[in-house]
Amino acid sequence: MRTTGGLAAIIAATLLLTACGSSSEPAAVEPDTVTSAPAEEPAATEVEPLPFNASGYLGGTAQPNLDAGEPDEVSVVQIGPLDSASGTLIFAFRNNTSESISHVDWTATARSGGSIAATGSSQGTTPAQLQPGEAGLSYIYFDNADAIPADAEYEFQVSTSAADTSPYNTAPLTVTEANVSGDSIVGGATNETGAETTGPYSVEVYCFEGDTLLSSMITFAEQTDEIPDGGTVTFSANLFGDSCPTFVLGVSGYFA
Repeated sequence: MRTTGGLAAIIAATLLLTACGSSSEPAAVEPDTVTSAPAEEPAATEVEPLPFNASGYLGGTAQPNLDAGEPDEVSVVQIGPLDSASGTLIFAFRNNTSESISHVDWTATARSGGSIAATGSSQGTTPAQLQPGEAGLSYIYFDNADAIPADAEYEFQVSTSAADTSPYNTAPLTVTEANVSGDSIVGGATNETGAETTGPYSVEVYCFEGDTLLSSMITFAEQTDEIPDGGTVTFSANLFGDSCPTFVLGVSGYFA
């Protein structure tokens, strides 16, 4: 009986040790629970706003001070009056991205009381290419501008391309002369892009009173064909008696 009891005790002890994990393999350890911090939004690109006409492409007498705009965006910084007769809404914008841009194309929606009253799109910008921090001017053409109420609010969207001299990219010419002659502004512009350009060459005039946009008009240069680097175009822009205390003017075509 003693022998049997001793054997039982040994078996029990062996079972106890086995249950306590006396195996040579290490016991599994539960990993600590790690909570990842939410990913941080990339910091907005810091672009210093440049003085108006920093590129030197434009001519004229206006030197408006325009708002800085939204960081890391191409954004509207001033909206001028709607000209229901011509169907145009003029505005200023700034390139606060880190890249030079061209082919800047805008669309806009006019809303009143939460409903869409009209939609439209731009037809060029001045200047045709903008470096980081530079301000530009443009206008939206609305087919039914006379249906837009005075209390309308405007929403803008923009698309851009890289600024280079690839064929059909927008090409800024440098205005070398712009003089008031009667009711017109006459002058010339030179192709200083380093590449051949082609027309039509648009001539866009924007009138200011101080820092405020008043009106605009568009015409075309006399020349329409290819212009080599160093070549020139001439123009005459009739203001038709509109008040234009100060003005800025840009000329642009396309790379050939």
